[in-house]
Amino acid sequence: MTSFYYQFQKSIKSLFIIFLVIISTQAYTQPYILKGCIYDADDKKMTLPLTNIVPLCDKNKGTASDDEGKYYLELNSIECDVDFLFLGYQKQTKKISFKGSKIITLDIYLKADNTMLSEIKVTEKRYDLKKDESTSSVSYVSQRKLEESNITTLNNAFDQVGGLIVVDNEPQMRGGSGFSSGLGSRVMIMMDEMPVLRVDAGRPAWNLIPMENVEQIEVLKGAASVLYGSSAITGAINVRTAYPKGKPSTKAVLYNGFYSRPKADYRCSWPEGTIPLTYGASLTHARKIRKFDLVLSAEYAKDDGFVGQELSVDSTLKNPDAYQKIMKEERIRFNLGTRYRIKDNMFAGINGNLLYSHHHMTHFWLSADSGMYRTYPGSLTEIKDLMFFVDPYFKYYTKNESSHSLKTRFMYSDNWATNNQDSKSEMYYLDYQFSKKFKKAGDLQLFAGVVGQFARSQGNVFAGVRKDSTQPLLPKYAANGALYTQLEKRFLKKKNLIVLGGARYEYFQIFETFGHFTKDSASGNYVEAKPVFRAGVNYNIVPTFTFFRASFGMGYRFPSIGERYLTTKVGNYGFYPNPDLKSETSWNVELGIQQMFKLLNFKGFIDVAGYYQRYNNYVEFFLGPWLTREQELNPLKRYGFKFFNTGPARIAGVDLSVGGEGKMGKQVKYTLLINYAYSNPKVLDTGFVFTETATKAYTYINTSSDTNGQIMKYRIEHILKADLDFKFFDMFSIGVSTQFYSLMKNVDKFFYELDRYSSIAPRNVRNSNAPFPFDGLENYRLTHDKGTWVFALRAGVEVSNVKFSVIVNNLFNKEYSLRPMCPESPRVTILQLVYKYTEGEPFFPKRKNQHNI
Repeated sequence: MTSFYYQFQKSIKSLFIIFLVIISTQAYTQPYILKGCIYDADDKKMTLPLTNIVPLCDKNKGTASDDEGKYYLELNSIECDVDFLFLGYQKQTKKISFKGSKIITLDIYLKADNTMLSEIKVTEKRYDLKKDESTSSVSYVSQRKLEESNITTLNNAFDQVGGLIVVDNEPQMRGGSGFSSGLGSRVMIMMDEMPVLRVDAGRPAWNLIPMENVEQIEVLKGAASVLYGSSAITGAINVRTAYPKGKPSTKAVLYNGFYSRPKADYRCSWPEGTIPLTYGASLTHARKIRKFDLVLSAEYAKDDGFVGQELSVDSTLKNPDAYQKIMKEERIRFNLGTRYRIKDNMFAGINGNLLYSHHHMTHFWLSADSGMYRTYPGSLTEIKDLMFFVDPYFKYYTKNESSHSLKTRFMYSDNWATNNQDSKSEMYYLDYQFSKKFKKAGDLQLFAGVVGQFARSQGNVFAGVRKDSTQPLLPKYAANGALYTQLEKRFLKKKNLIVLGGARYEYFQIFETFGHFTKDSASGNYVEAKPVFRAGVNYNIVPTFTFFRASFGMGYRFPSIGERYLTTKVGNYGFYPNPDLKSETSWNVELGIQQMFKLLNFKGFIDVAGYYQRYNNYVEFFLGPWLTREQELNPLKRYGFKFFNTGPARIAGVDLSVGGEGKMGKQVKYTLLINYAYSNPKVLDTGFVFTETATKAYTYINTSSDTNGQIMKYRIEHILKADLDFKFFDMFSIGVSTQFYSLMKNVDKFFYELDRYSSIAPRNVRNSNAPFPFDGLENYRLTHDKGTWVFALRAGVEVSNVKFSVIVNNLFNKEYSLRPMCPESPRVTILQLVYKYTEGEPFFPKRKNQHNI
């Protein structure tokens, strides 16, 4: 390994020197610049974000307006016709001539396309143009929304995305996932369309994403394995990073916040006189240096958290000196983004990200009452994490309407952890894509590509089954290769019917010894390969601005190294390997409609989608007595968690979204977004035996706390989200949001059987003197069975390029838990300061005068 890292560092240094030589010796041509802002012609204060700007002299250089409607376009031709297009508005073409100046500022005012659409405007800064033409349900989170809510890690960015919730670090899309301790994600997490899942655990690296440099977040719902591979069996999340626009710019963010004591003060894990804090800062700089784009960002964050240490409640309250604050996380992160334009139709670059994090994981609370905000003895894991990735990439556009794209990533993770949970992993990733438009075939669009991924993992936590401690700890390897293609074509005179179809062939392998390419049980080599397909259609009724969509997609997920070989112990409970775990497959059907509308001064949209997803070999994470008598004499110490294939299942449901914006008078604007998602996750074979011990065969029926309706375990069936935001005089803003989560109806029955106060606990549990983390859980769930409402409030004032905000999450300090034995945060109050500077402008520009209209 020493030789490998020496060669790797030497290669990086050589590449860096070559890169500097190229930059210093390249002869540059100063481009012509066209910039301005896009407005609605009827409401000249209403900007149109994400308007397409297409130069007819070079269509490959098209761009789109940003969240504020501003655009910036570089051209090499002294004269050029430029199209400005926005869905629902008339196309406008401008003839641009740079004979008098190399920089032209031009504001564009687009008119609505017809009488009805003149009364309808797309909700500002809510979603991309592509959403309307998609054959599947798509949601977007803008950079503005992330800043308003002070989002510093990706897992907190989805409070207003319908049907998506992150529970205990596990993303659950439309009820497609349950409790898995964060392993084996069914939602692919990507940054710039390349995975950022830990390759050993299949766990999202939430804190690795540079949230200070995000352009937007795209959420694709439903099976997306054809597009993004195995982990996208229920959907995909892509974070698109930002590049420089216009003049060099710098943004600084400072924040400081504190946790409130729980309403029931006796549950509080810290003594009076101490206040857990959360604070941090980030700095981002972006600039263009002729043909070279550069983005640099850095972030520091520290969060004291709200869960106390492994002491009894009485000992802390009676002796405050015994209090030792547990740090939830302290991290520092650096991000680099580059793009070099070799030619007008060719560019390349190297992006990178580096993270060092010191944090703690608390798996179980001490009890459901007084110990709710305290960790169970032995279940606290301290982790020091070093992660980084390097992304060289290249893209080339040809003159015949085709393109070549090559993206690569090397990702490294080194985790030092207590509880014998150390691990190291490496990932090598490559994605080549070719696209071409066939004009003679009616602008038929082809996408085709090849993907390869290789992973290496070593550590005690993923050791798997070993005969004894003297057996060497061998690394685990995983290899993945795929071929994919997709065809897309527009039909009818107005090109308002989109039809697409795609296929992907995926090969997977997990092994300990090189040289085996087929399944071989003696060497621990497991191989599998499967094809998956997708198809979709989107039809637009142009006069009424109505969009119908339908899609079919197949899903396929190969188990991660962690799911097959997880081996550890936390709080007297084991996490056990299952090397016989098989892959799961699915197919998904979705029907949806989106309609624009106007009601008085409110103009917006309504989107409704119904879906049905069928699974085979579904993988679940279950608690049970998985150790034998020979392995553990004490019956109460045989319990632990393990992954199993549990047979067929299906999930059906409805997604509803309503959003828009309106005005109250001349100086008050407001935006509204409401999402409701209902999912009905159902086990189809309740008698399926997923494992057997010497005394019992385990099925859904005898391991579930509630079998009514055959609901799958750890699922939230009803999720309601709403957000209302007001802006006054383009200076003051105030917003309120809320989320409702229904109770997880069904959990492991063993949770109740290990609750000393439960009605179904066996005698040896009831008579035990040792506490269990399950104590009081049955009563807690019975008294909290109506679901949970959580509110948040934010208010801000923006003067010129400085904004000050107050953000309060969990406004009413609700005490609640979504996943059993895992408490959610009490109220957090945050003060935020944002400063934005554009080079060439004053540090504090004067505010423009506001005129009544």
